[in-house]
Amino acid sequence: RTHARAALAVSRGAPSSWMSRDVSPSSSSSGSGSEDPSTSETVSVDASAPDHETPHEIGTENQQPVSLVVFDFDQTILRIHSWGERIAPGDVASRDLETDVADLDFFKRFVLKLVNRNIKVAIASFGQYEVIQKYMDRIFRDDDGDGQIFSRHNITTPSQHGTDDGRCVVGGKVPMLDYLVEKMLGGIRGESNQGRWRRCTARVAFADDDERNILGARKAGYGNSALVDPKKGFTETEWHEGLGKALGMGEFMSCETGDQGE
Repeated sequence: RTHARAALAVSRGAPSSWMSRDVSPSSSSSGSGSEDPSTSETVSVDASAPDHETPHEIGTENQQPVSLVVFDFDQTILRIHSWGERIAPGDVASRDLETDVADLDFFKRFVLKLVNRNIKVAIASFGQYEVIQKYMDRIFRDDDGDGQIFSRHNITTPSQHGTDDGRCVVGGKVPMLDYLVEKMLGGIRGESNQGRWRRCTARVAFADDDERNILGARKAGYGNSALVDPKKGFTETEWHEGLGKALGMGEFMSCETGDQGE
């Protein structure tokens, strides 16, 4: 498949650098991290926007600690594309998690550490809610304590945004991120709340395999938005090669038993 991420790749022979896999307006015009066309979307970029606030620059001076981590699902948490493969909720029980999840052990350790540090976690996906929920229930079957780590409270899909699951949402992932910020961080949009809203969006880390979703999120003020390689997904190797830093959480997993920044 043709993929705009080729324009973002590090040249052969150069050291692998996660931060070099950045997005730019020119890269948003072709390709998608999702193979199924119903899960891709077009983000319009206002050409009249001030040049001093480019997608590369938004959030580069963000010093706010992360309070909410949002994952895409297909080709981010999973290495496969569950919607593209038409996996039904009833199929999940018999799926091999080690095969389907990009890095099962690391994802579990990461999420459980977020919960332990009182950092909120969520999923924003164009896929099917029931399938996502079944996967999360299996992954965290013995780790949910007093309740589910993932539920309808922190899994948002298109059926909450005016269309059917498996279809793109108008505005891409931005309306889904805004919804989660309002619901989980108490953000309030409006002219009189712009400062508070910006502080809330600055505290969100967002990982997605589609550069158009990342471009749109950064333009909307989600500076800690990082592109995940759809061929690899969210893995420990990718984290230590720069993904953690791109999400504004570079030291978070450096000490498995310590607090962020230890």
